[in-house]
Amino acid sequence: MHIKTKGYIAEMYVAARLIEDGWRVLNPIGENNRYDLVAEKDGKFVRIQVKYVTPKNGAMDVNCRSSNNWSVLSYSAKEIDVIAAFNPEDKLIYYIPVSEINKCTFKLRIKPTKNRQKLKVHLTDDFVKLKF
Repeated sequence: MHIKTKGYIAEMYVAARLIEDGWRVLNPIGENNRYDLVAEKDGKFVRIQVKYVTPKNGAMDVNCRSSNNWSVLSYSAKEIDVIAAFNPEDKLIYYIPVSEINKCTFKLRIKPTKNRQKLKVHLTDDFVKLKF
């Protein structure tokens, strides 16, 4: 499946879920925006970058930057408020605040680590709802 098709699928799932949760969803026109969707509830607007992330080895490696043929750019709080990571295997969505991400990837654990490590481990249960 083409990467653009995956992105569109993820955006549609995220938009539908947000609407079910009582948010209004706005779509920016064009592809020159750092966010894919804007959600509004009770006068609060949230800029959302959507990622289609296939799990591997019990975790999702969420890309925290965008790239094209010329540049690689990390997301910042000036551009987005949250990354919505869509898992195509179970159709679940995880909302990661931009304050939690780094410049490359954010590892989101679906299953606990085998060595029971807890420090700096991000479990999916902590990122199920859009919190603003």
